[in-house]
Amino acid sequence: MMLKASALRLSALLAVYSAASYCSDPIYGYSNNAAAGGGSWSMSESVLGVAPTSGLDISGVIYRYTAVKDRPDPFTVTIQNENAIDGGYVFRETDDWSGRTGQTIVKSVPVGYVPIRFWGDGEIVTTGVGSVVDPQVVYTYRFIEPEPEPQTLPTINPYNALEDDAVQRATAETDRELYEDDEVEKDKDEEEEKDMEKALAALQSGLEMAKGQDGMLAAMNPVTMTQYYAATIPGGSYQETVILDGGQIKDNRRAFRSMANDKLHTKMVEEQYK
Repeated sequence: MMLKASALRLSALLAVYSAASYCSDPIYGYSNNAAAGGGSWSMSESVLGVAPTSGLDISGVIYRYTAVKDRPDPFTVTIQNENAIDGGYVFRETDDWSGRTGQTIVKSVPVGYVPIRFWGDGEIVTTGVGSVVDPQVVYTYRFIEPEPEPQTLPTINPYNALEDDAVQRATAETDRELYEDDEVEKDKDEEEEKDMEKALAALQSGLEMAKGQDGMLAAMNPVTMTQYYAATIPGGSYQETVILDGGQIKDNRRAFRSMANDKLHTKMVEEQYK
């Protein structure tokens, strides 16, 4: 009955810490049972349940175990973690069972918010006559996302157009003689272009004149027609040579019946549209 009550107290403490993780910007939680694999452990991600990175602080230690001993025997149990930075211990809690009957104990020890980098290996150490059964060691923590480090902007030298070689060459004073030579060359190019236009115009005019002369010559030449001559057809007249048997051509009665049927059909169609 006492073991069941102790387990409920430990569960209630862990529930308080886990529920707090949903109430503020920092993330609160608790680790796995660090003593599940034995009497010593490291503060690794497999134990804590989260990566031991910057921004993770341990806020307390909750432990539970059962001390097995006889009442008169001396016996102590110590839960401790080494200080990974300064040496010694960052956490150490001792229970003295001397002169007491062994039983189950559940204890919660707040430690403030100690950064995870200080927390070295943990262990359970006993002295005297007795043993520890079913140990559970849980660390409560708070995680705050570290602020990003300020970025160093690259140094940018300001641009000075007056020191740019290309700008200096573009704005340099132009030699007057070179300028005059350019003007002379430009005038020569313009005169040559005009002469070429005149030559092309004269050539076009000559072609038009030649075309007109060809048309005049064609109009002046008489049209030569091929002479046609009358052809004489031999004979004179052709006499009828067909002779009818009996002297009469009988009417085709089948054709008459077909024409009558066609007339009747045409009349019936016309009646539909009246």
